[in-house]
Amino acid sequence: MDAQPVPWPPGARSATVVLDGDRVRLLDFGGPTDAPVLLCVHGLGASALTFGLLGPLLTPEHRVLAVDLLAHGGSVAGRDATEGNRRLIGRVVESVVGAPVVLLGQSMGGVLALQHAARAPETVRRLVLIGPPVPRPTRLPVDPVIAARRAFLRLPPVRRAVATRLRRMPPEEVVAQQVRQATPHTDRVPADLVPIIVAETRERATRPDAAAAQTAQWRAITDTMAVLSHGRRFRRMVAGIPAPTLWVQGEDDPLAPVAAARALAATRPDWRLEVLPGVGHLPHAEEPAHTADLVRRWLDEPLTRQAGPPGPT
Repeated sequence: MDAQPVPWPPGARSATVVLDGDRVRLLDFGGPTDAPVLLCVHGLGASALTFGLLGPLLTPEHRVLAVDLLAHGGSVAGRDATEGNRRLIGRVVESVVGAPVVLLGQSMGGVLALQHAARAPETVRRLVLIGPPVPRPTRLPVDPVIAARRAFLRLPPVRRAVATRLRRMPPEEVVAQQVRQATPHTDRVPADLVPIIVAETRERATRPDAAAAQTAQWRAITDTMAVLSHGRRFRRMVAGIPAPTLWVQGEDDPLAPVAAARALAATRPDWRLEVLPGVGHLPHAEEPAHTADLVRRWLDEPLTRQAGPPGPT
């Protein structure tokens, strides 16, 4: 992988690889070249740069990579970003890493990480989740609340109105809105991180595939909601994941409520759930040192693998 230095974070390098015909950007935060790879997958509307505070803190024992999902950051929009992103983790592991990884997913990236760990368990040594949205506790086969919200967001007038508003918003306001939606503790997000994300947001909006990327991100929202609306199916998937799993959850997360996290984690008593008081949806940005400490101490523990208990039907 031919990587070039990037302005931030210090020591990180960027590389573009072609996977399934799509140009995909990877950030390499460093670490021993012979160490196991820890692969980070970001959330919706974010990029690999959002791991710029956490990634370097994990490099003493791991080589830390982060991938830009299709339609995000420095990756192309792709022909079918939704399906492409479902395959992307596997392609990175197979074609770039060439060995099982510690897979870390944040927000929507956590959902993708769970799906990959269920589909290709032999490629995941351990799994780290940071604030993944998960189904609400319900016995219904389809959550009517999430299904109704998804149906509303799929209405063409709604899509057009949101797209128009986003195009008219300056990058500074786009990022500020994302932060406000993600955490009630906006003061915990380091001020020096915000301009980095604003600059990337501005650059992404000028690219030829900007409109296609925006459409792909909107579809990712509704597709993720479709996954979350089928709680029984999701819990069955989670029940079969053999990878040892650490789940880091902000207690004040407005996008991935802690009650749903606790309910799902209770079905996997072999998993470890760490709830951070006074933290929202962005533990990797709000409390990077604490999050890194939790991850590193957990990774230092002996590796065990076991299938989970039978999931709810």
